[in-house]
Amino acid sequence: MNHKAELPRLNGNALKIIACIIMLIDHIGAAVIYPLTDAGILPINMSFGQLNAIYRIIRAIGRSAFPIFCFLLVEGFIHTHSRVKYALSLLIFGIISELPYDYSMSGGINHLSNNVFFTLFIGLLVISAIEFINNYAVKKELHFIIAPLLSGCITVIGALIAYYFNLDYSYRGVALIAVFYLFRFYTPYNLVIGYLIFLLGENGILSFPAFLLMYLYNRKRGKKLGRLKYLFYIFYPAHLLLLYGIQLYLIDKLSQNL
Repeated sequence: MNHKAELPRLNGNALKIIACIIMLIDHIGAAVIYPLTDAGILPINMSFGQLNAIYRIIRAIGRSAFPIFCFLLVEGFIHTHSRVKYALSLLIFGIISELPYDYSMSGGINHLSNNVFFTLFIGLLVISAIEFINNYAVKKELHFIIAPLLSGCITVIGALIAYYFNLDYSYRGVALIAVFYLFRFYTPYNLVIGYLIFLLGENGILSFPAFLLMYLYNRKRGKKLGRLKYLFYIFYPAHLLLLYGIQLYLIDKLSQNL
């Protein structure tokens, strides 16, 4: 008997775990390896070329984390019981995460780059406004072009806010969230358009594995986690603090061997 081969499918929880692992790998490069090379410190028996190659591979892998988080944000927006609580969670953890982000990535307070929770927060506000506009347009039977025009304006405003305040992934992050929401019923076209948006940024082409993983999404959340869902929020500032501690330890120990 012939059985048609099917690709394995991933639920929302599986995608979150994968995205967190990819993000951790990426931040090992950004918060540990890069500061070592920037300080001119190399591990014993390793050349600068070898360390730089490892850094580039790690950062290439890491390009796949953020698109998955944007995709899951839209899924969370659609299925959450309280969008206000969802938005507040993003904002609160953005505030909590800013110092760990600044110190792990820049070695001190850096207003030229702000953490990804703020990008996700702005993206959530944008799709909330888009939903309101579309519902209002239907209710009031407005001309069919009004809702798309206003939705486009809202997306541009959100993208400009992200750009002006130096949020991580800037305008691309907000645009990607808007695309995932507006074209959520049109897979894989939403993924294709999202990937084209990501190509606008540096090394965006390397995010392709993320869009393959999102294509395997089975539209199911997975096991309900209850309050454990906040572990995914806590993971962000916690792993940044850990990596910053590792960064300081290695710089101190390896610099003694110079």
